[in-house]
Amino acid sequence: MATKTQNKCVYLLMEAEALAKLRRIFKHENGIYLFLLPSLLGVAVFYVAPFFISIYYALIDNAVNRRFVGFYNLINTWNNHAFALAVRNTIIFMSTSIPLNIILALIFALLLKPIKPAIRRVLMVFFLLPLVIPSGSVIFFWDRLLAINGMINRFWVPFFEVEPHNWLNTDFAMIFVVLIFIWKNVGFNIILFQTGLDFIPKDYYEYAAIEGAGKIRQFFMVTLVYLGPTFLLVFILSVVNSFKIFREIYLLTGTHPSLNIYLMQHFLNNQFANLNYQRMAAASFFTFAFIFLLVAVLYHLQQRQTYF
Repeated sequence: MATKTQNKCVYLLMEAEALAKLRRIFKHENGIYLFLLPSLLGVAVFYVAPFFISIYYALIDNAVNRRFVGFYNLINTWNNHAFALAVRNTIIFMSTSIPLNIILALIFALLLKPIKPAIRRVLMVFFLLPLVIPSGSVIFFWDRLLAINGMINRFWVPFFEVEPHNWLNTDFAMIFVVLIFIWKNVGFNIILFQTGLDFIPKDYYEYAAIEGAGKIRQFFMVTLVYLGPTFLLVFILSVVNSFKIFREIYLLTGTHPSLNIYLMQHFLNNQFANLNYQRMAAASFFTFAFIFLLVAVLYHLQQRQTYF
């Protein structure tokens, strides 16, 4: 018994010494950067450095001569018809899928709010399932659904007496790509919104009710206002995930899909396959500039809303 007590005392002393050392480290601001150093190095090596290398490739003629050509590659890429098609389709896809994804996630989060926490935790597990299902299984399901001999045609053809279609090669292809994106990502956004709703103090709703605000006004004046940071987070993650939809489209349609769903990722992938690094780097720069400006504007608006 005495030995166990001594061991416990030694352990507590060691833990206290370790905590005291951490406090001394974090008293200085440099101590924080010491713990951030591994992550910062990873970001610098795998993200920052390749970004500047891609800018360098966008400003030279090719990887052999490496002659500086200024903005020639940027102008040439901007005037490229395939690039213009990819930009148009990507903007249509993002402007449709991201708002729908955010709105549906918010609606489901509000509907789940009154449910008991134990049941909500079980439902959250199901919401995350699309993120952990292997891509092969996802592709098999959507292929069996949309292919020329798929389930949609089995009901569509006899009912309307028309020819069967491969739906990813029709004018409705973008709709199905949006559906795939929402199916895969809406569950995670529901969890984010649910967490944001849980952090809004109930007192705010009580104060608003005392002032005579109804449910609709409480939603606009309290819920939406205090979900501002959550909206920004969900939007950024949705933008990032919208570029990941390329994997599913690529596995379903290959490198050259229907012109209706030829996205920026297809253009970048094809330029890489053709060893046209200059055009790929220029397109990457345009993509980065667009996303950076979009997120910066939304962040600025969210900060102003929070301040006021």
